[in-house]
Order: sequence, then structure tokens, then C-alpha cells
Amino acid sequence: MANVGLVKSSDHYAAVRSALDLIKDDVTIPADLPVLVKPNMVSPDISLTATPVDAVRATLDFLQDLGVKKFIVGEGSAETADTMGGFERFGYLPLQDSYDIEFRDLNKDEPVELEALDANYEPITIRLAKSYFTSYVVSVSRMKTHNNAVVTLSIKNCAIGSILNPDRSTVSHDPGPINLSLVRLNRAAPPQLAVIDGVVGMEGNGPVDGTAISSGVALAGTNSIAVDRVGAEVMGFDTRSIGYLTYLSQMTGLTRDDINVIGEDPTQCVTRFKAHDDVLWQFGWWIKDWESYVDKSAVLDPAFRPDLSATPAD
Repeated sequence: MANVGLVKSSDHYAAVRSALDLIKDDVTIPADLPVLVKPNMVSPDISLTATPVDAVRATLDFLQDLGVKKFIVGEGSAETADTMGGFERFGYLPLQDSYDIEFRDLNKDEPVELEALDANYEPITIRLAKSYFTSYVVSVSRMKTHNNAVVTLSIKNCAIGSILNPDRSTVSHDPGPINLSLVRLNRAAPPQLAVIDGVVGMEGNGPVDGTAISSGVALAGTNSIAVDRVGAEVMGFDTRSIGYLTYLSQMTGLTRDDINVIGEDPTQCVTRFKAHDDVLWQFGWWIKDWESYVDKSAVLDPAFRPDLSATPAD
């Protein structure tokens, strides 16, 4: 059974911290791995595209209470690639006054190669940030709609965010290939802890040009597929319409009955997000022989995969 903490609140910090506390017993952090906290910051200039700093602060406090002493806060912005400028503009840098943090521009990280898909479903080699494979990864994302994959939640935050610029532009963002590439990326580098801040999300033409919507929820869990499925539900989307969540659920055997929501009743937390203008085009992701495109996903050195069975932090 996959537990998902779901909380209603109008306060970013309180919502995220409470959601994390609900699934605290599920979280085990190896003592010998650095902790990479991955916010979402598509544009370093538009604050609504970014994870609120109070959501990151709540996550850091939660992890610190579990014994984590040092953190990497890492992101690789897509637009303009001014990641460090975004950290400054959105108020992240003062977190260093309270925590031992290294801010890292993942676009400048050491690369690891993986195969994704082009527009013709042919494999192409892309570079990912090595930090994803040498760290305990915590995805902290803002709840948003998306222009290619319907929604951006914890999985997409890490999957696309792991790709080094300019390689992101070589991956096809057409609905069919992008959903299969997201499966490949998630299998290679899934977040070990998923956090979604939907207190104020983005609807419409996200993940950059949408508008604010107050949904007043936060979610957390150690199974990112389960967290994202519940996240999509409370956004008012049928998860069967979202390609990568459908594929990943089928691959892992995860059904809705396997998800235990702790806290609020999801049916009482639904705020219907307006979808992207191109959502009907996005729904054309299904491909009959999809499994043949994901069963040989990545060419990665197994040494890059963190040992999550290691001794927990004190």
C-alpha cells in the first residue's frame, strides 16, 4: 500500500509540513547519501512557475528533524538557464542563514547519458545531471498544468529537470514520445520523496504562461506515482488521460486501490484546474506497442544508482 499525505491549508509552509508529517514513518534516508532537494523553476523570472520558497523551507525542516544536516538545493532552469539568478529572485538564497545548503545549477552538473525518444520514436542520447544518481532525491513541485503532458507534478519535475540544457530541446515534446520518455526518465532517476504544493497552483497554459489558482492543498509520499495520481485527481483530471501516469501505473501494477490517502478525503479537495488550450492534442499520447519503447530504457552505469537500503540518518 502506498501512503499519500493530503492536507488542506491556505499557508504554503503549514500545508507542506503537515503533509510530510502524515507520511513520516515511511521516510528512510540513507546516512551515506547527500540529500538533493529539487524545486521546480521553469523560468527564473516568473515567480508563479517556481516552487514557493516556504514549501522548500517546510521540506528542509522536515528532513532536518529526521537527521539530515546538509542539503543540496538543485535545479536547472529551462528558460534563459539563469538558475542562480532565479534562486536569488525567488528568495531561496536566505535559506542559507538557517540550513547548511549548497545551491547547485544542475545544468552545469557532471553528465550521465541516457536514451530518450525523438519525434519518430527513435532513441537519442541525452545527458542528465549526475546528482540525481548519487543523491537521495526529494522533488518539491508546484501544482501546474502543462503544454505537452497535461500536468506537472513530482515526476515531471524531476524527469525533465534532470536533463541538461540544451539537450531538453532534442527530446521530442509531442504527446506520444514525451510520455514514453518521461517513463524512461522516471525509471532511471525517480524521486525518493515526492512533495507537491498546490496551495496556489497554475492552471491554463502552464507551465509558464498559465494563471494562478488557489487550490489550498499539499501532498507528500515516498511513491511518486501514487502522489502524482492523487495530485491529478484533486486538480480535477482523470489520471487515465495522463500518459506517463498510466504507463507507470501499469508497469508497476499500482492501482487506485493500492493508494492509501492519509488526512483529507481527496473527493473533498477537488479544485478543477483549467487545462491547457492544447489539451485535446495532448490526449493523443497512446501508442499500441508502448511497452517496446520503455523496456530497454536507459544505458546507465549501475554505480550511479543510490543504495537506498543503506543505514538511515541518525
